[in-house]
Amino acid sequence: MENNSEDILSLLDNLWMNFKNCRAHFPAISNTMIGQKIIPTAPYYIADGFQVSFVLSEPLDQSKIDKMHEIGHWINENFVIRLCALLESRGIIPKDESKKIDQNVEGWKDIDLVRRLRNYFAHSSGKYNPSKNEHVKTMEVLGKHLNIDIDGRENFPLMIDTVLEPLFKGCRKYAETKSA
Repeated sequence: MENNSEDILSLLDNLWMNFKNCRAHFPAISNTMIGQKIIPTAPYYIADGFQVSFVLSEPLDQSKIDKMHEIGHWINENFVIRLCALLESRGIIPKDESKKIDQNVEGWKDIDLVRRLRNYFAHSSGKYNPSKNEHVKTMEVLGKHLNIDIDGRENFPLMIDTVLEPLFKGCRKYAETKSA
């Protein structure tokens, strides 16, 4: 498939906006909101024009918060899968993992992390397993590359502002360079 830079960047930007729109409907909810029936979406999404509020038939409780966080994490995992699939389908990164990512291009580490995470999410349970060396290595690289705390984590970190957005921006920069 021909690498058209404008086309690839447009597809990436559309994926990112659709993802944020989805997450605006399933934001992380603080435990301080227990008992409330009207839930506004997070300021992060409101700043991008996603003004969403939820009116619940029953007051919010811990089980509903836990379920919304579970759904949000699942959406985040699916964003990673779709991002990697888009980059592979457009030839930005090789589908054959025996072929290397170009480490001379800015964003290569983000591409590598997205591909690793995609493999965990799409080809296994997606759960972080501290007994697997490859999982531990990926977790350590995530922590170091993104300057985030990884101590005691039970899942791969997928916070939008500190993990997914920087990974997306790095992948986008890599795609822009490789498709030029």
